[in-house]
Amino acid sequence: MEKSYLKTESYLSEIKEAIYSKNREQTDVLIKKLRHQMSDSDSQELKTNYISLWKNWAALKAEHELEDYKEYLPDNTDLFSLKSVEDAILKLAGAYESEEDEYALAYKPYYRELERHYGNEAEDSLIGVLNILFEHRKNLINFEHHPLLSKLKLELVDRLNSLLMAKQKDLYNRAICVLSAIKPYTRGKIFNLKATIDFSEKLPEEFPDQSSRMKKLWKYMCSPELNNRGEFSIAELSIYEPDEIPSLNHFLYLCDYEDDWSHLLSGECGCYYLLPEIQTLRNIGYCMHNLTDHLNYSIHEVIYATDFKCSLNFEVDEMEL
Repeated sequence: MEKSYLKTESYLSEIKEAIYSKNREQTDVLIKKLRHQMSDSDSQELKTNYISLWKNWAALKAEHELEDYKEYLPDNTDLFSLKSVEDAILKLAGAYESEEDEYALAYKPYYRELERHYGNEAEDSLIGVLNILFEHRKNLINFEHHPLLSKLKLELVDRLNSLLMAKQKDLYNRAICVLSAIKPYTRGKIFNLKATIDFSEKLPEEFPDQSSRMKKLWKYMCSPELNNRGEFSIAELSIYEPDEIPSLNHFLYLCDYEDDWSHLLSGECGCYYLLPEIQTLRNIGYCMHNLTDHLNYSIHEVIYATDFKCSLNFEVDEMEL
């Protein structure tokens, strides 16, 4: 018992030193050293400090990624504070969306100066900064809900997964119906039929925080342009050739991992070892992986979603092939 206590004290000292120094390399080394040992520790203090170390790592990572965009961050933005990160998102996204609220109005004059200085590049940079901030926000929330501190609501994960799979199947069937109807008119023409699924911009009724601030954050978060990491929608189906229609399984992306993506959910809720409770889930679709990894949504927030935006667009080029 004494030996275990001394080990805990040593780890606590190392963690606190790394947090204080804000040294990214030192933080990386320490996380790798400790991450497989924390689940066996009896010390809640050690676990809490370890999560603080992870949040520190996330802030240092975001700081590095924003190094070339410092001028776009509102004054006094603290990347080590979730509230401060959210304040920055509200100001930047509000200015981009031309909102008339206290956040956007505070940032707009500064953004106008950036536009005058950088021209069209200012908008692209602003969106890039928002993408980084949303990813950072997701990481901070995931670490605040780390499995060492709380349990993932598996029944809500299962519900969201089922809803997304049902929406995909419905949208796929609608896309095939449209394609069948227009097929006679597409011969010799270039066309694109595109179906997408995204979250509704309305804050879910079951979401724990129903404040006007959270409603705005959710609205911005559910904008595919402002919150992406290379992919825009939760699910997307594109058909260019009338005789080469992807299968439903292809759209559901259920062919690579024995029809189940649950093996990745542990990492996407902030944990780097397999969680036994998550392994009990079955038939997890690619959408769950996509929105929590390739997009910047925290699984601990989106599990409350029940409403979605589904779109089906068809474009044809009159030019003959």
